Amino acid sequence: MTELNAMLPFTAPQPAEPGRVVVSDAFDLLRSLAPESVDLVVTDPPYESLQIHRARGTTTRLTTNWFATVPNERLPELLREVYRALKPDRHFYLFCDEVTADVIKQQQNVGGPRLPNGARRCSCGFTYWKEILWAKTTLDGAKIRGGTGYHYRAASERILFFEKGKRALNDLGIPDVLMAPRAGVPGPAVKPSAILRTLIAQSTQPGELVVDPFCGSGVAGVEARKLERRFLLGDIDLAYLDPSLAKLAPNGAVVARASEVPPDPREPPDLEELVEGTAGDDELDAARACGWLDDDGAPCESLEKLLALRPKEREAAIRRALRIEAERAGEPSELRAWRAWALSGRRR
Repeated sequence: MTELNAMLPFTAPQPAEPGRVVVSDAFDLLRSLAPESVDLVVTDPPYESLQIHRARGTTTRLTTNWFATVPNERLPELLREVYRALKPDRHFYLFCDEVTADVIKQQQNVGGPRLPNGARRCSCGFTYWKEILWAKTTLDGAKIRGGTGYHYRAASERILFFEKGKRALNDLGIPDVLMAPRAGVPGPAVKPSAILRTLIAQSTQPGELVVDPFCGSGVAGVEARKLERRFLLGDIDLAYLDPSLAKLAPNGAVVARASEVPPDPREPPDLEELVEGTAGDDELDAARACGWLDDDGAPCESLEKLLALRPKEREAAIRRALRIEAERAGEPSELRAWRAWALSGRRR
């Protein structure tokens, strides 16, 4: 008996990791997940209709010069991959504006007769329930704050509520209008902690896995951890990641730099000025320091790739290029000012 006991595994198996952050394209991340392995997906993709607001000049912080947008044509792929990754009887929340909400409903053929319970079927397999509204309040929560647009200013954001199978919400008394002020931390389209906390608490139990493939600042992970849920966050750019999640990011990833922004952000000159050598000496030195120009002033491959982009895509790419590269000791102050601009909401 003693010999038999010595062969038994006395060490308990290690628990699943509570949280992980990866640098990844959102679609690649979702495809990498095993089928029916996730308990909740909650995310805010950079939707294409932000281009409308930018073109009209009706928004400031939520401008597409912060990031590249996901084309409408890829939204059905996003829903299919989320559906595949979710376990049966689970929920999916997608933040968007009115325009993108309409696009998704049209793509998913949501508009026919409702089911007896009032829900509607989607082409990808989900059941679509409704739009939850995030009503954007003043900081004290006392009143709704005016938003973007010209015809009755948009003071709310949509959260599309999908279900795979059937799962009851944990609190049936929560209304479909959630009140919260905008998040007061640097970064594009940061969602309020209170909103994410409500959605996660409503649709999961402790120990279940929450995934956000467009994580941005990582607020979904912050709130999942507080609620004792596991989480997986992914983004192609972790520059705005909450400092409390920095240790979970991959080695070498530039994270949590938003709090280190110098006080005087300056945008880079037109790239053509760098190539032609007509930019200022400080700007040319900065371009060499970040690897855009070689020592002789000739454009490097990274600069040539930026020049090859269409004008409307170029600024987002420049910002990202400056954000994702770690600062080096002793780099020119002009380059640090460019990085500050890349982290700010200032437009060209």
